[in-house]
This record gives sequence, C-alpha cells and structure tokens, in this order.
Amino acid sequence: MERLQNWMKKAALTPQKLLVRFLSVFLAVNAVSLWGADASYTETAYINTVQLPLLLAVEIAGVLFLTAALLSAKTMKPDKTILFGAAVLFFCSILYRAEDIWLYTISCGVFAVIALYCFYGDGPLRPKINRPFLIGAYTALAVVFTVFVGGLTALRYKMYIAPNFDFGIFAQMFDNMKETGIPYTTCERDTLLSHFNVHLSFIYYLILPFYYLFDTPYTLNIAQAVILASGVIPLYLLCRHHKLSDWVTLALGVVYVFYPALSAGCFYDIHENCFLTPLLLWLMVSIDRDSTVGLILSAGLICTVKEDAPIYLMFIALWMFFEKKKFLKPALLLVFSVVYFLVAVWYLDSHGDGAMLYRYANFSEEGGSIMDIVRACVTNPGYVFSQCLDAEKLEYALKILLPLGFLPLFCGRAHHYILLGPFMLINLMSYYPYQHSLDFQYNFGTAALLFYLTIVNLSRLRVDKKRILAAWCAAVAVFGAFSFVGGRMGYIGYYQATKETCAQIDEVIEVVPEDASVYASTFILPHLYQNDVLYQLNASSPDLSGRTEYVVIDLRFDESAALYPTYASAGFRTVAYEEGAAAVLYCPFYTGEDTSAAEKADSAELQTQSMQAGAVS
Repeated sequence: MERLQNWMKKAALTPQKLLVRFLSVFLAVNAVSLWGADASYTETAYINTVQLPLLLAVEIAGVLFLTAALLSAKTMKPDKTILFGAAVLFFCSILYRAEDIWLYTISCGVFAVIALYCFYGDGPLRPKINRPFLIGAYTALAVVFTVFVGGLTALRYKMYIAPNFDFGIFAQMFDNMKETGIPYTTCERDTLLSHFNVHLSFIYYLILPFYYLFDTPYTLNIAQAVILASGVIPLYLLCRHHKLSDWVTLALGVVYVFYPALSAGCFYDIHENCFLTPLLLWLMVSIDRDSTVGLILSAGLICTVKEDAPIYLMFIALWMFFEKKKFLKPALLLVFSVVYFLVAVWYLDSHGDGAMLYRYANFSEEGGSIMDIVRACVTNPGYVFSQCLDAEKLEYALKILLPLGFLPLFCGRAHHYILLGPFMLINLMSYYPYQHSLDFQYNFGTAALLFYLTIVNLSRLRVDKKRILAAWCAAVAVFGAFSFVGGRMGYIGYYQATKETCAQIDEVIEVVPEDASVYASTFILPHLYQNDVLYQLNASSPDLSGRTEYVVIDLRFDESAALYPTYASAGFRTVAYEEGAAAVLYCPFYTGEDTSAAEKADSAELQTQSMQAGAVS
C-alpha cells in the first residue's frame, strides 16, 4: 500500500484525476455505445442490448489507459480537455436527430456545469494558434458548410423531394433569366408573370453569371450554401475589429457554421434571403470601420434582396444615431431605407401581386397593414409582447438564442437593443408560422444582427468569461446542428433506397418535349424547369383538356397517384408509365387532334395494364 501511495504521489495521481478520468471514459464509452446500438436509447429495449460486464470492463480499461498516457501530467489541463471533448461527444450522441427542444435545453444546461468545471482555474489545454492557422480553420469551416448544405440540398432535388413551392419556381425562373434576362415563371401563380411581381429580389442577378456557366438547378443549391458560407469573412473581420482572441474567434466561427438557424433554413431550397446574412455582416463591418463606400454598397445590395429588406436598414440607422453620435450618415440611411421600402410596397400593391402584409393580420381585423403594426406598437405594447411570447415562439427563441449564449440579450449599452428590433418584428410578431421556424429562410437576416450583438457583448467580458462562453456556445451550436439539422443526413439513406425509382422517373419524363405545355406533380415539376409553360398539378386543378399538352403524375404518393385514373379515363393518352414512379399522359384534345382507332386501342390497353398493376401493388 505504501509503495502504491508513493507511486501515486510521484505520478501526481489524485482522487480528482481518477474521478475525472472515469467520468470522461464513462461519457465516451456510452456515446460510442449509443451510435452502435440498434435500438434507440429512449426505448427500454436499449438497456437490454448493453452488456454490462463488457461495458464495465471497457470503462476500467479506458481509465487505466488514460492513467498510463497521462502519467507525466502534473496539472489537470489534459484531463479537463479530455472531459470537455467526451462531454461534447456524449451530448452529440443523445441529441442526434432528437429535435426535442426541452431535451436540447436541459442538455445544454448540464453541459454548462461540465464546461464551468473544465474552464475553472487553469482550464483545458489551449495550444497557441497563429493567424494563418485561424484563417485556414475558417476556410475549412466554410468548406464543411458548403459541402454539407450544398450537397444535401442538391441530393434533395435529385431524389425528387424538392417541391414546386418554392424550388420549382426558381428553377424555371433562372432558366428563363438565362434565355431572356427576365425572371418569368408560370408555376408561381398559374400564369405567366415576372417573379418581381411577387418579390422585388433583383439580387438574383448576382447568381445569373454562374448559372450561365452551369445551367442546372444544382447550381442554385450550391450557390445558396456558398453565399451563406461566405459570411465567415465579415464575421472574422468583426471579431478582429472587436479585439477577440484567436481562440474566441475560432469558437465563433464554429458557432456560425453549425448555427442551426442558418443550415436548417437552407433545406426548404434556395431563397433570396440567403444574401442577407453576409451582406448585413458586411454592413456592420463598414459601420465599425467608418467606411462610406462599404456602407453605400452594402446598403444598396441589401435593398435589392427583397422588398422588406430595408426594414433591417431602418433599425440599423436608428442604432447608428446613438452608436456613432453623428447625424448625416444615419439620417441618409434611414431616409433611403424608408423611401425604398414604401416605393417597393407601392409597386407590389399597384403593379404586382401585393406586399404580403397579411402575415401581420393578427394586428388588424382588416387583413393587416403597415400602419396597423405601428399603431399597435405605440398604443398597445402589451398586445405586441403577447404576440411574441406564446409557447411556440418561446421554443423558437430558445433554438435561436441558446447557441449564442443569450448574449444578444445582455447589451452593455441600451441603444444596442434596437438591433433586436428585426428579430421581434420579422420572426416573433407575425402569426405566419414559417417566420418563427428554424426550417425556413426568415432567420437569415436576424441571425446576422444577433451575431453582431454576440460579438460586441462578448468583447466587453473578462478574458476568462470570454473563453468559457465562446467554448460553450461552440459546443451548443454543434448540439443544435446534430439535433435539429442532423436528420437531413437521412437523405443519403433515403436516396440509396429510392435510387432505382428516381432513375425510373428520370426515364419517364424524358418523353416530355421541352416546348410542350405541362401540368406536373409538385415534386416532379422542378425537373421540367426548361418548359416555358409549366403548372403544378393537384386535386383542385381545373379541367385540363384544353389547357395543356402533357400531364405528369407522381405515382409514389397516394394523393397524386389517385389522379392517374381520373385523367386516363377522361381520354388522356398514356405515353410513358412506370409503376410506383411516374406516368406521362398526352392530351389529344389540346390542339383538336383526334387519334385513330388503333392508337386509342393501344392507349386503352396500356392504361388498363397500368391501372391493374397499380391495383395489384
């Protein structure tokens, strides 16, 4: 016993080290066990799959291995580093594809206790990193984001699960922009019109040169990922300007790339809002550096994103009055943004499809208007807060703010709270459910301002608090990505299972001429983007006898497959059919054409065989 005590003393082996090493191994082993199990850990059946003696043996062996490996360690730094990593691995394992906000919140709270311990005192190992390494790390993070988001959203299109609303619209729009320079669509409002009659999104022309080079819808998937990933550049510059250390800057880069509100919002396919994140961050860089050229360029581009984008500029202009204590630039920015917004709304109301103010109908009994929102904010702020704080929006706010450590809410100067205005107005005040959902594009603009507030508020803290908060935020962002975005990895398995069916659909729709008018099921429509006259087919579609040449029906789903016998029995001629995949029917009545008796007999026989095959399946 005395020899053992002497050896432990010589090796600086303390009960604290043994406990930390056991906890590290316990978390790591259980994390690996979770990944390898057939049953979910939320099921009691999982417990029976774990062999307790083997688990204990592995944990004991792990502790012994760590003890031997860290024999010369005189401090707790290596042990704390390993514990932090093991805890991250464990919580990633239990949160993967969970999509449970309360499990996520509680896990982040428990992890905070572990993180506090790991950073207490000397903290974990922190090797010195230089500027080239940091730039390389940011580049690698941007590449990871682009490959993950761009690759999986492209796969989403390839396996026919990207719908007409909204990917089909943009696929057809860009093909028309390439040919005519004008964003014409037919599938957006069931008539030929410019997309600019719905949204004033001139920013799309920045993608057009790349679409000329690679004229495929996949370009749009990749472009969105690249645009959002480019936000790491102004993020890095903001961190440098506010004198954050290299390690804290690296941690915020991790937060940005894994921030679930950015990645999850891409999986409803491309939207112009993706430009808002990098452009708003560039605008804040220009303001911090007092760059007039950067301010003008950024503000101008932001307005071209969408008709409501000037709202961000209005709040930023108000903030600038207090931040810069100057009048001219903020006043010009405010006037410019207000005038642009009012003109854009007037144009859409007068010449377009109308500004979508119905999304704020909860502020008026008459459908919603700008003045209704302003009047409610001035005369009834209690009602405004009640619209922002229901259970659904509270869960949304947790998903948005937890990865940022709630730092945007703890402003050192009162005027910084002005930058929270867009978060309230755009995401929380509206009754429109998609505006307070991770899975849609309405997070991109507010995310930029929340990141800016995070950087500013983090820069005010003591060095030790900066380190722990930044590390915790980085881990929590990863947890959020695993929980709320990780499920998209299932696309890979889904594609492997449906690859043959997708190939069959590819083959079936090849018979549709590019110059034909087409009604197509929502998931097939984006693949017919080169057809100039293209409409979405659904159960409420009108009599198509005189409206279209071809009907393309998705046979994978009961709702759309049920339309096949309807059109087949109405005289539409089946020209291609693959059971469980797709069918293409031709309308002989479209041009007044009449078919011969032999053709009618052949078509009837094919349709009968097709319907019988469907009935058997």
